[in-house]
Amino acid sequence: MTVSKVVLECPFCNQIFEAESPDKLHSAYSTKKPIAHIYYGNVVKKKHRCQNPECRKLITIYWYAPLDYFNRI
Repeated sequence: MTVSKVVLECPFCNQIFEAESPDKLHSAYSTKKPIAHIYYGNVVKKKHRCQNPECRKLITIYWYAPLDYFNRI
């Protein structure tokens, strides 16, 4: 199983952090739950805690397989 790392920004304080995709299929991500007709299969929800000591808020990342990926195959 190959995972990829992405660099994201905390939506509350702009602190930079790294997140890993759950697997190769779930390559797209969002901080808001994606609408049903843009992804294939299921959405994997992962939570991250901001590492900024002044923020420390919980960030939810939604990982999904975008439908446009399957349209290219």
